[in-house]
Amino acid sequence: MTEHVIKRKAQWCIVVADDHGPEYGPSTGRGEIPSPVQYCRLGEPATLLQKALNRARQIAPPAQIMVTARDEYRDQWQPALWFVSPPHRFVSDKREVNALTTAAALLSIAADSSSNIVTILPARCYVAHECILSAALQEVRAVLPRIREGVATLGMVDIDDGIDEDYLVAARVETGPGLRAQAIVRKPTTWVARYLRRQGAMVMSGILVGYAGIFAAHISKCWPGLTNVLTRLVAASSADDESRFSASIIRGVPSVVLRSLRWRPPIFPQRAFRVYHCGWSGLHSAQAVARISASVQLNHGSASAGATDTGDSRWQAFETAT
Repeated sequence: MTEHVIKRKAQWCIVVADDHGPEYGPSTGRGEIPSPVQYCRLGEPATLLQKALNRARQIAPPAQIMVTARDEYRDQWQPALWFVSPPHRFVSDKREVNALTTAAALLSIAADSSSNIVTILPARCYVAHECILSAALQEVRAVLPRIREGVATLGMVDIDDGIDEDYLVAARVETGPGLRAQAIVRKPTTWVARYLRRQGAMVMSGILVGYAGIFAAHISKCWPGLTNVLTRLVAASSADDESRFSASIIRGVPSVVLRSLRWRPPIFPQRAFRVYHCGWSGLHSAQAVARISASVQLNHGSASAGATDTGDSRWQAFETAT
């Protein structure tokens, strides 16, 4: 096998589609039913879930893409997952279980090989300039062997202030690329957010790239018994069935364990890399959704042109701090 094929066989993706945010009432006149925003188009041809799946297919072979979803919205996500085999679909019945669906997917990948590289992609997000994000993801995967923590995240820096975003505070490191992720500030007020930005803080993306073994070790460290429970549930599914997770499995799981499976610093050590001007929104509120929807529908043509222009300098848009 060529080196490219070998590297591609080690690449896996998890698209997180069960982290439901605000419901969005479509204004496109297409008669769509209000639904979680990742299943909406926001004025564009593809849904946000379809876009996330396209990002995943740029990173990993289709057979190495996993998706977490909630059974309640099956009619909206199932058609998009035609290429994702049932065992690679981790389906929950309640939002409270979504941390465990992602954890179970990570354990499945680690069982194949602890050295597999996993990229976790949220479906609930908007990206104006895909080429910038794609270049950043490629660069992070390239420098991952030089990252002591074995895990990295992307922090977004855009011209416009983000609405209702979480911010990532990071500091320089003595050796290796990137910044040391220190803490998360959840949805600060406008003036606090501006202060944080002036101090170098970034909008938290929720995108993670790391070795499967590092994620699996963190799960075992949080609560060793949880690893056994999740592994048994996945193993119990037949080769043609989805992995299904009921809210009953979180009974007895300490809330601190569920919080630690959000993969955030400082509980989960990681490096951070700045990504400039990709037009990111985490869509964490109805206000943020409305703003992006209005912007897309008003400037759809100019936004596409802007993405092409920015792509010519995409390498300058991504910062590898040393």
